[in-house]
Amino acid sequence: MSHSREFETAPGGISKRAAQRLIQRALVLAGRSRIVHQHIREADLTSVWVIEDWRLAWAVTIRRGELDFDRRLPRRPDIRVSWATAAAFFGEGETPTRNNFQPQYEGPAGARRTWDVVQRAFQSALRELLQNPIDGDGRSLV
Repeated sequence: MSHSREFETAPGGISKRAAQRLIQRALVLAGRSRIVHQHIREADLTSVWVIEDWRLAWAVTIRRGELDFDRRLPRRPDIRVSWATAAAFFGEGETPTRNNFQPQYEGPAGARRTWDVVQRAFQSALRELLQNPIDGDGRSLV
């Protein structure tokens, strides 16, 4: 992930650095989901996820049924997904069904189903972490 405006505050009062830790942990938790494993078992995709107003980006790679988080961005990702604002990414503010809260997806239509499964599991894990931001060792993520 990159930070141009270090430690800017996210919706809910968390810093960019804390948001990065929450995002990484949520991806780890999403990768443990049985449903996700069933869908990514044979997938081979590289994606870039971006929160535009923060200029924050990270890579999520799916290889051999595993989700991998990386701060370094690939040169040619298969998928690029972006949220206009941190509020849209974290699902705060207006109703999430509004278009400005939906991510902008760029990539092959066939990969969309795989990404949707990963993204749903990720958002579910992220919501839980935002309510209880503690990692597996009992340390605070914020």
